[in-house]
Amino acid sequence: MSNKGIIIGSITVVVLCVIAYFCYSLITGWDRENIDAATNQERRLCQEQTETLKGRIAMLEDEIKGFRGQRDYSDRIENIFGKGSSALSLAERNMTFEDIENQVIAFFAYLDEKGYVEKNGLTGSAYNQYELMVNDLSSKIPIITGETESLTNLFSNIAHFYRVLGKERLFFVSDILKNEHDISEHAMKLFYTWYTYENDAAKRIKGRPSIKVLYDYAGFFLTTLGGRSYLFRRDSNIRILMTFYSVLIVDLANDKGLNSNGIDIRSAIRTSYNDIIEYMGLIDQNEYLTVLDNLKAKYNMP
Repeated sequence: MSNKGIIIGSITVVVLCVIAYFCYSLITGWDRENIDAATNQERRLCQEQTETLKGRIAMLEDEIKGFRGQRDYSDRIENIFGKGSSALSLAERNMTFEDIENQVIAFFAYLDEKGYVEKNGLTGSAYNQYELMVNDLSSKIPIITGETESLTNLFSNIAHFYRVLGKERLFFVSDILKNEHDISEHAMKLFYTWYTYENDAAKRIKGRPSIKVLYDYAGFFLTTLGGRSYLFRRDSNIRILMTFYSVLIVDLANDKGLNSNGIDIRSAIRTSYNDIIEYMGLIDQNEYLTVLDNLKAKYNMP
């Protein structure tokens, strides 16, 4: 073979080698990019699945805590108010008047055990103080209509409880609300049921305000500046439940033809519903929402 042929052959081999290397580089580079992309995608999927699993685990932990919390709550309620007391229902009226009275009596006995009366410079039992307060509040009703006609009326309403109850008894009530916050929800349901129970021929204790007095105070909380300012000085739990029970009382007054001030509770129903659905600190949240749904249907509300 001539030198020229050798040179041409050598050049051809070199060119083929270069082309082969270039093709190899392209192929391996393309594979590496695909492999990296696939790896990254798999990593992202794993991260997403991990986050999803973490979320599910957190939800399960919250549910477990909720079940434990409800069980602990029921145990505490029954330790204070008596066996079976935690089953009290607003909608079903599933307890006799005697059952309700027994819970009320147990509650006042519990307050006496905690020494709230003595700690606040008062005398007698917690029930004695309660009965005196109900009598005083019943005889001195706040201003429902005409509150804004004068500053005197407005200031009188704002200071209503201080004027009627006095400093010591206000401290007594505040002390109980602060220290017994965890049972306040059941206590409010209990007292509303006690106040509005109609088949009460066998009553043993006094202290239930008349429907007229309940209506006046419900109107005070729902429609006056003094009443609403009082509620906004309370914590969310008390404010929301006081509004809820005020709505129920005005509804009861409507049923009995006693809504003398013509209070329209439809806006209050909406407010109460929105407050309860957004606030996660109520044990019986679903029960309250069911009651309000029934009221929305009753008053033809969308």
